[in-house]
Amino acid sequence: MGESTDNTPNDSQRTATEPSIAFLILEAITAREEINPDDCPLLYDVIDPDALDNLFTPTQAGSERHGKVTFQYCGYRVTVAGDRTISLDPLPADES
Repeated sequence: MGESTDNTPNDSQRTATEPSIAFLILEAITAREEINPDDCPLLYDVIDPDALDNLFTPTQAGSERHGKVTFQYCGYRVTVAGDRTISLDPLPADES
């Protein structure tokens, strides 16, 4: 649990029906922990998933957004970057 994980969307995920950022976050955590998504608390209790999607929607010109958002969720420091990359860093036991 001491290593960082990145979940970068691939070309097949970059379509008009891209998965939500909330889905990408849960997918990354559950794949890493080999747990059921129901084992994590509701993401909405920590951050507004719709706001995350809106924040990182491409601009009207089609270019990607810049910046990042970091928050704690399900034992990780989760960072969402403008390109929808999800980074997970395990929290120390005293911060979980």
